[in-house]
Amino acid sequence: SRPVSVAFATLYAFRRGALVAVLVFLASGVLFWRDLSHRVIRPIERLANFSVEGGTDDERDSNAHAAALAALTARPDQMGLLTRSLTSMQQAIEARLNEVSTLLETSAAVVSSLDHQTVLERILEQVERLLGTDMSAIFALDEEQKIFRVSASRGLPQWYTERATIDPDEPGSVTMRAIRVRRPIQVSDTETNPSFKLHRDRARSAGYRSVLAVPILSQHTKPAALLVFRREAHEFSRREINLLTSFANHATMAIENAALFAQSDTQLQEQTHRLQALIQSMQDGLILENLDGRVQYVNRSVQELSGLAPAAFESLPAKVLMDHILAHAQDRGMVEEDISKAIDEGKSRWVRFSLDGPDGTRHWRLTIFDVKESDGSLIGRGRILQDITQRYELDRMKSSLIATVSHELRTPLAAIKGYASTLLAEDVEWDPVSQRDFLEIISTETDHLRDLVNDLLDMSRIESGTLTVSRIACDLSELVERAVWHAHPHPGTRLQLDLPLDLPPLFADPKRITVVLRNLIENAVKYGGDQTPVIIEASWDEHQVVVRVRDEGPGISVQEGERIFQSFYRVEGGLTQRTSGAGLGLAISKGFIEAHKGKIWTESQERGLCVAFTLPLVLEDAGVTAHE
Repeated sequence: SRPVSVAFATLYAFRRGALVAVLVFLASGVLFWRDLSHRVIRPIERLANFSVEGGTDDERDSNAHAAALAALTARPDQMGLLTRSLTSMQQAIEARLNEVSTLLETSAAVVSSLDHQTVLERILEQVERLLGTDMSAIFALDEEQKIFRVSASRGLPQWYTERATIDPDEPGSVTMRAIRVRRPIQVSDTETNPSFKLHRDRARSAGYRSVLAVPILSQHTKPAALLVFRREAHEFSRREINLLTSFANHATMAIENAALFAQSDTQLQEQTHRLQALIQSMQDGLILENLDGRVQYVNRSVQELSGLAPAAFESLPAKVLMDHILAHAQDRGMVEEDISKAIDEGKSRWVRFSLDGPDGTRHWRLTIFDVKESDGSLIGRGRILQDITQRYELDRMKSSLIATVSHELRTPLAAIKGYASTLLAEDVEWDPVSQRDFLEIISTETDHLRDLVNDLLDMSRIESGTLTVSRIACDLSELVERAVWHAHPHPGTRLQLDLPLDLPPLFADPKRITVVLRNLIENAVKYGGDQTPVIIEASWDEHQVVVRVRDEGPGISVQEGERIFQSFYRVEGGLTQRTSGAGLGLAISKGFIEAHKGKIWTESQERGLCVAFTLPLVLEDAGVTAHE
């Protein structure tokens, strides 16, 4: 019964109120969201971006973030506090990253250079950059003067680095205290610290007021310490001490690396020097060549053998070097052909050849071998030149010994056997005169056998070094007479003596000297020719007696005169072929004379051969002279 407007008036009023309330709520929400976004969400987004991109190395981004956060930092509310905390944390992180980066750079410098002086200066530079110190230095022990000196420094006056010294027993020194206790020691104010009183004037002159010393702990090098200085009083923080300790550890590594390298380099140089000295001292020649056949290394023996200057060997073809060595080779063409075949075989092989020189013929053995890596790959070739002259002569001596002994034994044994068999024949009766002649021949041939056996025994004693002499006072003329008596063949009237009447008695082994004289007389009789005189003369001074045995035969050459004293050596010639002998007499004579501390040699003359020897008159072990 009421109008619609009246009936629904309350409902319309509620709807309008609700609509207004919704609109007000929406407007408030928009305003709240806008304010929340402006004051909270956007700053948080900025802080998030700052925290994510804060570690970037882009300087423009860093400047943009700093400008954007400047307004937030100034806010007094919690957002400002959060921003300031994040900024402070970012700065701390950057400082730590900078420290880590610096330490890594220092580590790289330590391992990249073995010059410890350069590394130490780089460490001091990084220390000053990170810690902001004014001066720094490293004190190390001077082992010669037994004091600590500045080995590296930055910022300190020159006079300080040159004159600053620390006695190891100095009790108040910051450096020595740090080294002794093996931990950092600091003086925050040199003007007020009582322990620094003695060094206060030096600190004032150098311009520092606080100092921190960190020991450099090393097992293989001399003790040292790293010091940093500030111009003002300063209490070094734990962070600064830890940083300086890290730098001290790097300094330790640098010093130890340099010391170990120097030690290993010294050892390597010593080993290389010893190896090179060993190779250079080898009597055998060594040639090393590359795969192209060019010389890489030769030792001193090859240089002497080739006659080339050391500079001429650089990249010299090995064939050219061998041409110089084989310049005086016997049958050179055949030798070169044998060497080429040996190289082509590709394994260890050798070639023998002989070289004619001023000292006679020398015999050599060339050994060719391949030089390979551990994996078996070929990298070059080596050649070893061995002088086998002595071995060659030894083989010749062995052959001569067999031939001589068989011949020298066969002749007397045949005579002894023949005459003994003749005397023992039952179908013949010999008269006493014939029997005596036969027995004398047997006795003579037996003496020859005895002399040969004695010569071999004497030669064995000489070569083994077991020969001894018993020296007594004896007269030279008596020794000559005894030697002439036992000589075979006997010189007879060909002998001429020229012995001074005032010749003093000799202190010698009469048996040995008699053998020497007998051998020289027999040689002069055998090889001097028929009816030529054999002359024995002597002279003396206050030190020695000189005895000469001369003949006027065909003589020998100078080269042969140096070789006739070798065992079993006999000069080739007509008289030698017609005369028996083992080639031991002169070798035994040389051994006997040298056992008396004398010398024996041949002298050149117009005709014939002269063999001279000396016997000292002063006895080294007795301290007396023969004429006393």
